[in-house]
Amino acid sequence: MSSYQTFAYLYDELTQNVEYEKRCDYILSFFEKNGIKSCTVLDLACGTGSMSIPFMKKGYNIIGLDYSEEMLEIASNRLFEAGNNFSLLKAKMQEFELSEKVDACICCLDSINHLNNIDDVQATFKNVYDSLNNNGVFVFDVNTVYKHNEVLADNTFVFDEDDYYLVWDNEAVDDRTVRILLDMFLFNGENYDRFSEEFEETAYSVEELSTWLKNSGFVNIKVYDELSYDEPKNDSERLYFVCKKV
Repeated sequence: MSSYQTFAYLYDELTQNVEYEKRCDYILSFFEKNGIKSCTVLDLACGTGSMSIPFMKKGYNIIGLDYSEEMLEIASNRLFEAGNNFSLLKAKMQEFELSEKVDACICCLDSINHLNNIDDVQATFKNVYDSLNNNGVFVFDVNTVYKHNEVLADNTFVFDEDDYYLVWDNEAVDDRTVRILLDMFLFNGENYDRFSEEFEETAYSVEELSTWLKNSGFVNIKVYDELSYDEPKNDSERLYFVCKKV
């Protein structure tokens, strides 16, 4: 098993407190406000499919897109158990193109933060815009600059469970980018196998993201504090963006 296969395996364990059903209902409230019902949803950077499942249960068709074969393999098995109204596509967010347009796109759990340069973020926004039907809606969340500087940077988190031990170490690269170093020890029945993984996440300001969305063609851009309808605060850790193609 590779290091990323190990991380993919542990990902759902590490995100048990995410409240996927609650986030699904929250996102669907924006769909309803914009007249989006029973449609095909593009789940951008779908990972293991955890966010896709509650949408499928509510009758939505899903196109799950991710660049990780390991994540997509897990997603395929999980989504198949939930229903057959899905398809999966291996592609990068900044390079994909759909054969048919969709009415809605979601991108959850700070996946946009995994894009570490402006060109990739803008390319992703343009690809989403081109993939939506007119009046389509794009909903995504991001970690904030505040969270990267005050919560993540130079902090270490340890997960000590029965079948694995994980050290999650964050190093500040600059005032908006955090390097994440994972040391994973997975119990194989007799002893522990060690795996390591490293990646970076970059935070962008509301002003930057809003400008790039507008440049891609989106309008009616709204920004909310996490899982609320409140405006962003100075200490908001996660924000939701809701924008529309007309």
